[in-house]
Amino acid sequence: MSDRLLAPEQLLLINLLLRVVVMAGIASLVLSFRFVNDSLVRASLSMADRLRMIVLLSVIFIVGVVVRKLIYQGAMDLSLEGALFAGFLGGVWVGSGVGAAIGAACFLFGEKVALPYYAMAGFVSGALVSLLRERGEIWNFSFNPFSILYNFFERLSQRRLDRNFVPFATCLVFAAARYGLLRRFQGRRLFYGYLPSEKYLMALDLAVLVYTLGIALKMANNARIELLLREEERQLIHARIATLRSQINPHFLFNTLNSISALIRTDAEKAREMTRQLASIFRKSLDDSGETHALRDEIAFIDDYLSIERVRFGDERLVVIKDIDPAALDAQVPVMILQPIVENAIKHGISRRVDGGLVRIEARRTEKGLAIEIENDGPPVPDCKIEELTSKGVGLKNVIERIAIQSSGGGSLTIEPGRNGGAVVRLELPADTRMVD
Repeated sequence: MSDRLLAPEQLLLINLLLRVVVMAGIASLVLSFRFVNDSLVRASLSMADRLRMIVLLSVIFIVGVVVRKLIYQGAMDLSLEGALFAGFLGGVWVGSGVGAAIGAACFLFGEKVALPYYAMAGFVSGALVSLLRERGEIWNFSFNPFSILYNFFERLSQRRLDRNFVPFATCLVFAAARYGLLRRFQGRRLFYGYLPSEKYLMALDLAVLVYTLGIALKMANNARIELLLREEERQLIHARIATLRSQINPHFLFNTLNSISALIRTDAEKAREMTRQLASIFRKSLDDSGETHALRDEIAFIDDYLSIERVRFGDERLVVIKDIDPAALDAQVPVMILQPIVENAIKHGISRRVDGGLVRIEARRTEKGLAIEIENDGPPVPDCKIEELTSKGVGLKNVIERIAIQSSGGGSLTIEPGRNGGAVVRLELPADTRMVD
């Protein structure tokens, strides 16, 4: 029974499973480092990133060599797979460096042939990635040898190179070289490896090599795709925010120009003053092209906007009370997030009263982030009117959508009837509404 359990084909199958599992664990560990993930989507690596990757991969795969020597567990030694993976992952310098480091560790254990062999494996895999340039194609590695061969010959008939074939062919070449070295130095312990005695055992051994490298490349590809999708999503969010902000500027400009137009015939001096204030606001807006800024900058923008409205209504009709917590002034808020709300407070409150009215702006820090209230004392607003305010018009719809996007769903906007008539708009923003990179 014990002889059957120790049959070569069964040992090789166990070796296959162990190698795949060990390589999957190693790939998962390597990809948990941010600089490694970042390297997957870069055209080239900095020297610092190359050195860090060489050190990381070298330590991991040298540990496998040491474990193999100490407890005689060959499945832990993934030296060839490690050198090839390093080259495909980081290019010539990383592949050569990791391969040489692994070979040097083997050299110290008396396996002198390992040094040039593993250094060459890392160099070749890295050179192939660099020469092919279209690095993304390398990641489309299939586990099916028949599919790889079929696609290779199909593209070859079209005078095109199937880059998916490159890792597979590289495995075969260095496996053949390993068999040759093992035959030549058999019994001299100058090189470690398994030399199959039968063809079917050789096929299984090649499967071990192809699958262990394949699982690492597949996991790297999955991480790479996730990063690309995340970057694409981030760019889409930035584009959407830019679109929403571009809606606010024409909306604000249209309303202000209407006010100026109405004053030109009745009070030309006021119209000129509003035009100067408008020019000042847009000059500042051009200087502030980011998606968020400090609350103090937003309040300064609101002050400029209110200066225009005071020209229109007069200081007596438009009274503004601000209660801003100094601790809240440095909090980040989306650019021009308050202007549409203040504009609605004036439009639906102050402008409908002959004797004018009051607008109150309050901001304070909370445990969750920032709370802002904008209230007017205009005519009472029934619940149905509040629903209309949130479902119609560019301004409030824009504010609601921008809060949802820039706070990743963590912010909110609510409208309630005011205590003394009018309405209260409450904004809840998380501690930091800046876009997550």
